[in-house]
Amino acid sequence: MKCLLIMPRWSEQESLFPPSGRPYLDLQLECLGFSEMGFSELEPDAPFDPTRVPEEYRLILVQGSGEPGNRLRRSLLSNLGLSLGLDNDESDRLRVMGARPLYDAAGIPAGFAIKRRGRVVVYCEKSIWGLRRELVAAIRDFLEEGLRDAQGVTRRGRYSTCWMIEGSEPDLDLVTPAEGKELGFCRVRLLTNGDTAVLIPAHMGAEFKGRLQERLGERLYSKVPRPLEVLLGKQLRGAKATVAVAESCTGGLITARLSTVPGSSDYLSVGYVTYVNTAKTQCLDVNPVLIERCGAVSPEVALAMARGALRSGGTTLAVAVTGVAGPDGGSEEKPVGTTFLAAVSAQGNVLEHQALYRGSRDRIRFQASQTALHLLRRLQKQG
Repeated sequence: MKCLLIMPRWSEQESLFPPSGRPYLDLQLECLGFSEMGFSELEPDAPFDPTRVPEEYRLILVQGSGEPGNRLRRSLLSNLGLSLGLDNDESDRLRVMGARPLYDAAGIPAGFAIKRRGRVVVYCEKSIWGLRRELVAAIRDFLEEGLRDAQGVTRRGRYSTCWMIEGSEPDLDLVTPAEGKELGFCRVRLLTNGDTAVLIPAHMGAEFKGRLQERLGERLYSKVPRPLEVLLGKQLRGAKATVAVAESCTGGLITARLSTVPGSSDYLSVGYVTYVNTAKTQCLDVNPVLIERCGAVSPEVALAMARGALRSGGTTLAVAVTGVAGPDGGSEEKPVGTTFLAAVSAQGNVLEHQALYRGSRDRIRFQASQTALHLLRRLQKQG
């Protein structure tokens, strides 16, 4: 089945965590049986007619700008033959007659879903990702209703579970050929953040999942598609941990990702962007002799940066990164993409990581930030 996502042109650049929640939204839709995702952008407040979309798209997701009475919403209602109901409290709440309402976390209607001519059309006032639970429930109900009508039976999508795994080369090979055949039913997707998503079919039982989980160990960090910064934030808050971040090549990206989560002030204390060597010395007390002897891009300097951030920030955890993000600045010994990371705890635990990331400057920086969050995740688990 195919799905079409319609977004305002500006929204995907609004923040580090896009309002649509991609690629995590795509993974959830794949679990519902949508194997192909189309994408189209609209100018802000432009009209849209879902009845003109090719019939091959069984699901149309439309994200609005959040402005009451906007042209996009009006055109959508008109083309679907819908109307707004009366709202006695004179608020801007969205109430659509004849459609299924979608409620946000505060219980306020923030979208609607309706089935027209055999396919589902969904409109969200702001963030599609913010309504994901209501969205998934509505889509599943509509799809199952259609199958019951057509076949008299209920059938879910091919995949029922999506596991998030650290790294792009997870050890998924099981022991015997029979087990390898079982794994062949799964779908493996490499993500742009450097991690891997594994979609597991509904017919794979608990025994197979147990064996796979044991094989993956702590590399399996989530059994639902969620951004790592959200999962890590919950873990840090539960442990009452605090974090300091020291960054060079990522230029504040790690700190920015941690701070996108509401309530992150509970655990994020301070971020240092020490891009030049003098800043590493002045802000993090990294010995200039160490930088001269080992180079700014080295495991020794990454560890010194992490320890300096821990001391200066007075936190329970700290993570640091230094590297060559490119497109220039690489050498034969340290090519573009070479990155060193270190994470330390107040208890004295240390985790270090060396990587050679591939791709554009932005992709290298984002993958480095993903690894940094994983180091914090692992270190916190150590206690």
